[in-house]
Amino acid sequence: MLKKWAFIVAALLVVWTFLSRPAQAAVLQLVQAQVQAADGTWQPVTLPDDWARSRPEFGGSLHYRVLFDAQGVFNPLDVPAVYIPRVCSNMAVTLNGTLVGSGGQMTLPYTRNCFVPQLFTLPMPLLKPQGNVLELEVVGYPLRYVSATQRSSGLSEVHLGTLADMKPVHEQATWWAQTVPKIITAVLGAFTLFIGALWLARRQETYLGYFALWSGWWTLNTMRLFITDVPLAGPWIEMLTPATVGVCVSGIVLFFMRFAGRSVGWVNQVLWWQIPVVMLVFLLAGWDHIHLLATGLYSFWFIPQFLAVLVWFLRVSWYRSRQDFWLFAAILLSLLAIVSVELAGTLMLIPLKLHIGHLGGPITLLPICIRLIWLFTDSWRHTEQVNAELEARVAEKTQEIERSYAELTELRTREAAQQERQRIASDLHDDLGAKLLTIAQTAQAHTDGGDRVSSLARQALDDMRLSVRGIVGDAAQAVHALADWRAETVARLSEAGITPEWVAEDPAADLVLPARTHVQLTRVLREAVSNTIRHSGAKRCRVTIVLLPGGLSVQVDDDGRGLDGTTSRSGHGLPNMERRARKLGGVHAFRRGELGGLQVRVDVPLGSDASATMTAP
Repeated sequence: MLKKWAFIVAALLVVWTFLSRPAQAAVLQLVQAQVQAADGTWQPVTLPDDWARSRPEFGGSLHYRVLFDAQGVFNPLDVPAVYIPRVCSNMAVTLNGTLVGSGGQMTLPYTRNCFVPQLFTLPMPLLKPQGNVLELEVVGYPLRYVSATQRSSGLSEVHLGTLADMKPVHEQATWWAQTVPKIITAVLGAFTLFIGALWLARRQETYLGYFALWSGWWTLNTMRLFITDVPLAGPWIEMLTPATVGVCVSGIVLFFMRFAGRSVGWVNQVLWWQIPVVMLVFLLAGWDHIHLLATGLYSFWFIPQFLAVLVWFLRVSWYRSRQDFWLFAAILLSLLAIVSVELAGTLMLIPLKLHIGHLGGPITLLPICIRLIWLFTDSWRHTEQVNAELEARVAEKTQEIERSYAELTELRTREAAQQERQRIASDLHDDLGAKLLTIAQTAQAHTDGGDRVSSLARQALDDMRLSVRGIVGDAAQAVHALADWRAETVARLSEAGITPEWVAEDPAADLVLPARTHVQLTRVLREAVSNTIRHSGAKRCRVTIVLLPGGLSVQVDDDGRGLDGTTSRSGHGLPNMERRARKLGGVHAFRRGELGGLQVRVDVPLGSDASATMTAP
């Protein structure tokens, strides 16, 4: 799709360029003229007269004259005009001895109008029917004073016609020679400043800085189009471009090397040292060797560097990025063609009416600017994405740290509580336990009521040990817990004259009861047995222990009066059993059982999920 639109835009530009060309005016093109020799005589000359070929050593003022008849060429209502496509460096026009126009300063330093088409109107009263003399004074520099033949002095052919016919031709020539290069230069300067700012913001992207160096030099070099009158001698201006071209070439080579991710130490040294060395060579050589030095350096030093980096970069980019390969291949080959055309004109001493470098150079640089900006925006989007991912990871890690800190705080709180429980349990065991044991042993030594006191003391000692186990939090083996429950239950029921029945499955050897579950179930079982002994009037009591999937069931049945008798919910026994079952995450049931009396059943979960909800039995 992008290629399609690019083709459409290019086609529209071509059509617009073709249609915008004015129709060829009916003008008189004068190519035969006379030039004033050193002895004051006039000699015939054919225009265009390029000083680089006809008089390369001449510099200063040279007079041309063209003879023409106005009769039959101009009507009384016409505005005659003369159009000169190229003059270098400047000119003044005289008609029949009267000055009718000038391109600027005619004394040193001359106005630089080498690429400024000239159009002057000719006053009708000054015209004669026959034998009109159009004299053109041209000022310029010797060939050795200019850096390229494109800016060598000379005069093109002269066009005579009406102002209406000549003005469109002049405007179109000015558009291509002046306006378009100025617009492109301004755009390139803006891009150069932008990319330079990007480089200052991202110093690690060194290729941005080298491209700013390259395009900056080209922008400043093209800025000569904006300034025709410079308060410096022309040779100094001519020397400035070839003396500083090392900046441009070094920027080009370093840009492509860094863009490809390469850096060679000795190449870097050569590229940086060539900048001051070339400047010093031109300063030492002076004005008389500007053209020779510029041509030699372009041909044998700078263009080989450009060709070398061109071949190397295209080879690297072919394997690295085909998109960059085709883009830069088109750009670099176009730039090479521009340089080759201008160099050929210099070597063949043929000045060009249009400075291709002013127009083509910036055009080849603008696509690179757009590509670099695209890469920067793509890198920026990638950076934002990475930053967003990093922020998300930081937030996640922060939450993990907060959770870890909360867990650590809770763990420390548990440890502190556990230490306090351990201390209380130790105090109970060592102090109260020892005293209860002493009471039991002393009471057993007395015959009157001693057995009763000893039994109560041992029960209190067992309760105290159970409380200590709950405080400390030590888990109990299920085998041992069921054995203790059975011994205690059978003993209590037998002492009360009730026939005990114990029904229980053998638990697995590795099954353990959490301390809390062990303590609470022990108390539930004790309370259920106590209710049977105190309130049921039963003769028989059955205790059933069933291992459920992930849980444990304790069931106590008797053949007493049930809930209709003295056993009711008005006391504390049943509510206490309900509360203990809920604390364990279990369920309970109080109903008439198989033996005809009250049935108490509590089902509680085992394992890590102690708060799981169980189905009511």
